[in-house]
Amino acid sequence: MRLLLATLFLAQLFFGSAFIIAHSKPSGRVINCDDAEAHEAAAVAVTHINSHHTTGYKYTLNQVEKIRAVPSNDNSESFFLELDLLETKCPSVSPTPLAQCPVRPVIEQAVEGDCDVRLSKINGTFAVLGTRCKSELDSAENLQRICPDCPMLASLNNSQVIHAVDVSLHKFNSGNNTVSYRLHEIGRGQIQGGISNTVSVEFIIAASNCSIEDANAGVVACVEETGASAHYGACSGTVVKHHDAVDEDVAVQCTIYEPQIKTGAQAGEQHVPHVPLAPTKPNVPHSHFHHSLYFSSESESAEHHFLVSPKKQAVKRSLTGEPVLPSLPANVPICPGKKIHF
Repeated sequence: MRLLLATLFLAQLFFGSAFIIAHSKPSGRVINCDDAEAHEAAAVAVTHINSHHTTGYKYTLNQVEKIRAVPSNDNSESFFLELDLLETKCPSVSPTPLAQCPVRPVIEQAVEGDCDVRLSKINGTFAVLGTRCKSELDSAENLQRICPDCPMLASLNNSQVIHAVDVSLHKFNSGNNTVSYRLHEIGRGQIQGGISNTVSVEFIIAASNCSIEDANAGVVACVEETGASAHYGACSGTVVKHHDAVDEDVAVQCTIYEPQIKTGAQAGEQHVPHVPLAPTKPNVPHSHFHHSLYFSSESESAEHHFLVSPKKQAVKRSLTGEPVLPSLPANVPICPGKKIHF
């Protein structure tokens, strides 16, 4: 009898252990969030995201939060990533390579993007299958804690912001003796009161089909150039109105980009333009405080694959009936990865 009971106990222990192992074994390869392969996939994803984000500013990688690689039936792999992105100072129409774009600092009320991305990897090459992104502004409380005297962002349709952009663009066109530029979009605006009221703005301008003389004469309907002739510029302006002063001080500085239309092999990765084509219609200022990174592709996003509740596993118990705490498996990925910026 004792031998029979011992045999049954060992059989139960064996099948119980097998059940635990079968249900705890992860599928796919284990990739750490700071592995080179994870950052390669993230780089392809960020390029894709920036090519589809045609307003505001480019985004750069800050952290790989999660990654999962799952084998497919066609000898390829599907990768699911969660990425933390940060807004840079380069407008989306800028030809500046992303690696050279400075990240928007916290004291300027930084914007953070969160993206779920699905990619395929075939013969060592990544391709984006689906994305879902959203963005949010750093909280006013966090900004005030770090920099109590820093101004917060004003809404893009604030009357003072619009006025500052108008007079700044007028001053730039007045000192330009060639092409007349038109407002393409307002990027950011900050207002700081006190003895002097200071409005700081960033905005994008587009070359029109008019010369300065034509624009001043008003004989031609000036519109943005499009297609191969389209080119843009990034401007920053400051308008200061001193207390009891009649006039205001206007300072403006613009960087004009050359036409940057590229297609196919010229653009490199994934046969998309390295610099996204900006919308042909001017972006009307709205009540938001920043240009939202919000879009979703048709393909399935990665979020589902990270939010699915894990299956309940059997609890291992000792001979005394007490639960045995499981040790951390060696094949659990190290995530999230390190933050690149802040």
